[in-house]
Amino acid sequence: MSKLSQKQELRQQLSPRQVLQASLLQLNLPLLEQRILHELEVNPALELIDLPLEEESETELPEEVEEEEEEVEFDWEELLGEHDDYEIPKQRETKEDEPERPLVSQESFSERIIKQLRDCNLNEDEIRIAEEILGNLDEQGYLNIEPMLISDRLGIEESAVLQVMHSIQRMDPPGLASRNMQECLLAQAEVRDENPVAVTILQKYFDDFANHRYEKIMQEIQCTKEELNEAMEFISRLNPGPRDDNVFIPGNVVIPDVTVEDRGGEYHVVVQDGNLPEVRISKSYVNMLRNHKDEKDVQKFVKQKLEAANWFVDAVEQRKKTIQRVMESIINRQPEYFHSGEKKLQPMILQDVADDIGMDISTISRVTNGKYAQLPWEIKELKTFFSEGIKTTDGETISNTEVKKRLKEIIDSEDKQHPVGDEEITEKLRSEGYTIARRTITKYREQMKYPTARLRRKL
Repeated sequence: MSKLSQKQELRQQLSPRQVLQASLLQLNLPLLEQRILHELEVNPALELIDLPLEEESETELPEEVEEEEEEVEFDWEELLGEHDDYEIPKQRETKEDEPERPLVSQESFSERIIKQLRDCNLNEDEIRIAEEILGNLDEQGYLNIEPMLISDRLGIEESAVLQVMHSIQRMDPPGLASRNMQECLLAQAEVRDENPVAVTILQKYFDDFANHRYEKIMQEIQCTKEELNEAMEFISRLNPGPRDDNVFIPGNVVIPDVTVEDRGGEYHVVVQDGNLPEVRISKSYVNMLRNHKDEKDVQKFVKQKLEAANWFVDAVEQRKKTIQRVMESIINRQPEYFHSGEKKLQPMILQDVADDIGMDISTISRVTNGKYAQLPWEIKELKTFFSEGIKTTDGETISNTEVKKRLKEIIDSEDKQHPVGDEEITEKLRSEGYTIARRTITKYREQMKYPTARLRRKL
């Protein structure tokens, strides 16, 4: 027999309005623009501001809409978009009235490859296979599913898929549609046809090459140290991400969300929203609510749209104010970075800024993640202002970014024939006054994408 039990617990439940504010807050500038355009499409109670300034006037909501916001039912999917993480799906670039974007679409990139394949006289069946392959490439240009799945989907032999893959890999950019790095680099080496030793290494001794077993390679292929060095230099110039240099990926296009201006030694924060579509509540919808007071269905529908529109306009404005307050707090907490030539960061965590501006730490996380500031000397991601503190032997606390900077200097200047291990680096930093553990050095090295000492070794 099942046992009944009661449990009392306290939960904080966000209102639809709070959830909307949180969703807009974490969007960067390009995504916010898409979100505004999306909202204009789905909510007729919103309209673009395109009138001359002297003809514009603020539209006030009727009191019954402002007071009864909790009584109105809302379509959550429409209010928040299609994804749980609040990111708005990319708008299709097929409508004539959509603004131009400085991004090259997946379709145009694929079409360029298809055109090259047609020039090589591939037939329509092979083109169909190529389109399926190109549609399954990741951002770096690798095929992220097994060729067998494509052959099953199209009802063809896997050998036909592999043959088309081989053709795509020899197009421009070479290495596209490879399944792994070895296949990618080998395709590029064969297309360039400049170094037969490099081709042999990539074909037969890739694992030894990746693990820096150079003596074994020289013994196996009977080459000299000079020939191996030339082959390694050639391979180092190949592109492990063949699509990187040939198409703009949204994540690679940095558009600052905020600008910090130096005005006579004082820094002023300007949130970048000048190119965003300006929206307001539709006057015609406000009038509709007033003119159809006896029609309950119309009243319910119009109230819902007006309330959602009001929330959206307010959320966009709140996003701007919050970003500005966060950036101002960062400036105040990093005087050595903004007011000295060393650009030295002090230890600072999200909670510090949250306490400064009286907001939740999750709000600060949303503001700083994926957003960039245009400073007078560089573009910097907001989250990179934050770092943990490391103690020194004289009792001072410094940012771990300073330790990482020193770690980079040590690795970059090491003897590549005898690279230093993590234990040696730890001892060196300790001798310089840093109180730090070896496992912390290992963590920082991995975060900075440096391989272990064995894999950094060169001839």
